[in-house]
Amino acid sequence: MNRPLSFFVSLGMALATGAASASYPPPVRVYRRPVVVVQPPPPPVVYVEEAPRTVVVERPAPRRTQRGLLGVGFRFNTMALEGTKLNVVDIENSAMPGFGIQLRSMVSEHWGLELSVDYVQTADGDNYFAQHTVPVMLSPIFYLFPDSPINPYALVGVGVHFTTLDYYEGLFQHTLFEVAGQAGIGVQVKLGDHFAINADARFLTVFKNIGSGTEVSSQCLRSEAGRTGFCDGLQNLDAEDKFNFGAQFQVGATYYF
Repeated sequence: MNRPLSFFVSLGMALATGAASASYPPPVRVYRRPVVVVQPPPPPVVYVEEAPRTVVVERPAPRRTQRGLLGVGFRFNTMALEGTKLNVVDIENSAMPGFGIQLRSMVSEHWGLELSVDYVQTADGDNYFAQHTVPVMLSPIFYLFPDSPINPYALVGVGVHFTTLDYYEGLFQHTLFEVAGQAGIGVQVKLGDHFAINADARFLTVFKNIGSGTEVSSQCLRSEAGRTGFCDGLQNLDAEDKFNFGAQFQVGATYYF
């Protein structure tokens, strides 16, 4: 190829290359920085101190019971025993009304104690006879419904009877020291936190220590009654008859401190 022709060929190629370059610009490399997400730091912990609060707790009302309290009461009663004492007159051991005092205390929810002292005497006696008895008794009491205003109860107890038999206005007297037992049922009615009334019936058994018939007859002969032949009636005394049985009915009121 001659030199002029090669010149034109080179020129054409150069022009073609420039045209192509003008239509399609050369690629440009773009470098992007990495995206960094920056989160704000967490807020500082704030401690809030609250003022103390007063909490009111309602407690149930206390039980209306006389537990732990001492009660002092007064009562009226009537006692009657079967049989006789010395078997001298028919009205021995007849109905004997009287009165007394009672001390009561609750020792647990259902159990209580009663200490009582009474005085009873014959009501239908004549001038030729009078019987006086002072029972002193101690009895555990079981209360069936201690929280109820109406509270049935049962009791058993033991004690002693101090009995005096007075014949013909004191011409002859005989005293007895007797061991007694009792068992009964009753009901107590509360009229408030400190006051209650009660009524009950009690079965009684009494061991009478009369002594020998000879000794009793000797005492009678030494008394003023021996002058009238009264002591002859003691021949019918049965020293082996040691027991009397009977009942006691009473109503009372007690105040608990």
